[in-house]
Amino acid sequence: MRYANLIWDWLTDHPGFKFFLLIFMAVFILAAFLRFWAAPLSAGPDMSQFRAFAQVFESHGLDFYKYADATDSSFPYWGWAYVYPPIWVLILRGCSLIVPGSFASTRVIDESWRMAMKTPIILADLAIGALIFWAVPGSKWKKLLFAGIWLFHPTGWYESAVFGQFDAIATAFLLASVILFSRLNYKLGFLFAGLAVMTKQHTFLPIVMILIVVLQQIGIRAFVKNGLAMAGVIVAFSIPFLSTGNFHAYAEALFLPGWSPDYQEPLCYAFSGSASLLTYLHNTHGWETSEWLSYNTYVLAGSMLAAVVTTYFWRKLTVAQAALIGILLFIAINYQVNYQYLVIYIPIAILVAAQSTDKWQRAISLGIAILPAIWLWLFDVSFWFRAYQPAHAEVISMFDRIGWVTYLSSDKPYVIFAVCLMFICITYVITTFLFWYRKKEVPGTASPSDVVE
Repeated sequence: MRYANLIWDWLTDHPGFKFFLLIFMAVFILAAFLRFWAAPLSAGPDMSQFRAFAQVFESHGLDFYKYADATDSSFPYWGWAYVYPPIWVLILRGCSLIVPGSFASTRVIDESWRMAMKTPIILADLAIGALIFWAVPGSKWKKLLFAGIWLFHPTGWYESAVFGQFDAIATAFLLASVILFSRLNYKLGFLFAGLAVMTKQHTFLPIVMILIVVLQQIGIRAFVKNGLAMAGVIVAFSIPFLSTGNFHAYAEALFLPGWSPDYQEPLCYAFSGSASLLTYLHNTHGWETSEWLSYNTYVLAGSMLAAVVTTYFWRKLTVAQAALIGILLFIAINYQVNYQYLVIYIPIAILVAAQSTDKWQRAISLGIAILPAIWLWLFDVSFWFRAYQPAHAEVISMFDRIGWVTYLSSDKPYVIFAVCLMFICITYVITTFLFWYRKKEVPGTASPSDVVE
């Protein structure tokens, strides 16, 4: 009680900070409310499959990956395999323990499962906002402004609170790693990098770019020593599942793509510019273009190699810039890009904008961070509020007022959006290497001269 009185007296003597604290709390509370409001009212198809994965883990334990190919009758969607590292299925199992009687199928997803499964994703969303606030240099109002851009980003809200995708959890770990590396806390930086990649493999390329910058800064000896933290995380989560002898199933889930190169249907959900365009040409002109999609992997590998070599030998980047380049190359070149993958780059782009001293880099970084939100005005967001029972069609009129009840009959706008996204990502990467590399130290970022091995 005494400490509470002291805090209150201090706030009374500092009315400016008291006002800021009220605004800060209002921002985070409102962001949480908007997510938790939508969570029980909406559901995407992955949520049914995720419930089945939780049940399989409950039944088979560490033998999980042997049955993760979803080829038995217990799965709502046959053959829709679990193709992720272990952290997410462990979270799913925890969610199922909270609501053991929950049910999910191809037609019904009960509200208890919707809330239980989305809650850790929403908490990760809020954690990302807190991490941005912590990492942004400058005044507390500047910090809150950039944190608010994420907290009220329509894409972040849609993926966590409506569609129920877990990319925000991997993104929170990745962003924490970026910030910790930037603050010279290398052991914890490696640890969170390990957590990110063991949550979702799509963080691998940004982590590769981050590690190149760290290697450049601290040298091979300190890199190996601190890197044991990341290796330890990977081993700790992998060994239990490998101890059952499911080496092939585990490796297949983690290292092979979930889908082979093929046409992307429906095009409204396709965000790979090249794959979207080739699919559109096939659909409209009958051209056989699918064989070209197999080259995307080689182009992505070559582009990453070029980025790694350029970063290590010729251009000094901040950790956040390096992470952003890695994920933007993936978004621009990979043959399959889902909407939820864009969640990974948005907070990093916001952080790069906040750290930048170049007004053009700041403006363009904010632009690419906001860009994914445009798609929500090309789509019927209310669909996921009525696709599964219990349905909530009452939201249609509300979403219609803001233009979120749109489904275009033509594929052309979706293809144009994906192609523009591809070119913008590539242009941003090239521009960073040409003009925005670190010519002088950026506030809140690591400097090799500060590091003692």
